[in-house]
Amino acid sequence: MPVDMKNIIADALVSMAKQKGIDKITVKALIDACNISRQTFYYHFQDIMEVVEWSMEQATKQTLARSLAAETPEDALSVLIASAVDNRILIHKLLDSQKREQIEKLFVQAARTYLQELIRNKNHRLPHNYSDMEVALDFWAFGISGLLFKYSEQDQIDVKRLSNQIYRLLTEKIEQDIK
Repeated sequence: MPVDMKNIIADALVSMAKQKGIDKITVKALIDACNISRQTFYYHFQDIMEVVEWSMEQATKQTLARSLAAETPEDALSVLIASAVDNRILIHKLLDSQKREQIEKLFVQAARTYLQELIRNKNHRLPHNYSDMEVALDFWAFGISGLLFKYSEQDQIDVKRLSNQIYRLLTEKIEQDIK
């Protein structure tokens, strides 16, 4: 069975980031933790941030796969929120770094990709033209990312309640509930 070196490197980075934050991780420390050569690292990644980006892409794919298996859109959002809650220590370590701006952009892009694929795969019929859909995806991605940042700071989160609230916001049902 072939060794998936990208996953080994990414897993080591995530483990190290949870302990000491991303700013204190060097390529040298990472290759030592993986017991690989510098050449092997650079064969797979250009730098530490590329490992972070690749890791987020993989996490997004895994979360999306679990969300697509969910029975309802609210359950799909619960998968996303639960994933953020499960990774809240890592999220905070990443956001507390000097690379916060890059990290936030990666989170927003991951949220946008997640939402776009969820909509595409669940065959939701949204009454938006392409331009409206692009703006809606950006709006939702920034909003959901911000909410996940905020709520992942809390020790206790009612995942079902938050997913219901976000779902109602996305589907404009809160406005109907207020009337």
